[in-house]
Amino acid sequence: MTLLRFCRESEREKILDELLAPYGGAGAIKRTANGKPYIAGDPVHLSISHSNGICAIALSDGPVGVDTEAAGRKTCKAVLSSFSDEERSEITCERDFLEHWTAREAYVKLIGGGIWQYFRRLSFIHGRLLLDGEPLPVQTAFCRGERAVTAVCAAYASFTAEGTHLTD
Repeated sequence: MTLLRFCRESEREKILDELLAPYGGAGAIKRTANGKPYIAGDPVHLSISHSNGICAIALSDGPVGVDTEAAGRKTCKAVLSSFSDEERSEITCERDFLEHWTAREAYVKLIGGGIWQYFRRLSFIHGRLLLDGEPLPVQTAFCRGERAVTAVCAAYASFTAEGTHLTD
């Protein structure tokens, strides 16, 4: 199970200190060479995302990736040309685009890679992530708010959400 905690970006360190108190607080966070956060030697997995003042923090007992994107910030048209025809046919509005984008980003954060090394290889079709056309053994779940879309990606992407839920 994954805990998805929303907060204002300005509150991120305080919330991380609270959530990670059993592991040494926010100061216990280390980063891989690609920037993926982790807690050394502890069985908690962590992913953090922020966009336009909104912060999403995912804590899980297994590998997890989270991405949140505020509405009105991504230029859909520039990126859409890189999506497959099938994927583009599913995107009829900005919210659809944000789901496709955050699903990809959450997966890349799950594995600790960089979005651009996987960008053309990943697709999100009919609610499933695919790599080079093959389904990935992960689930993606979404939290949709007025101001943003957040995706959680994990082997089992069920989550409990807490905190400021994508509103002012």
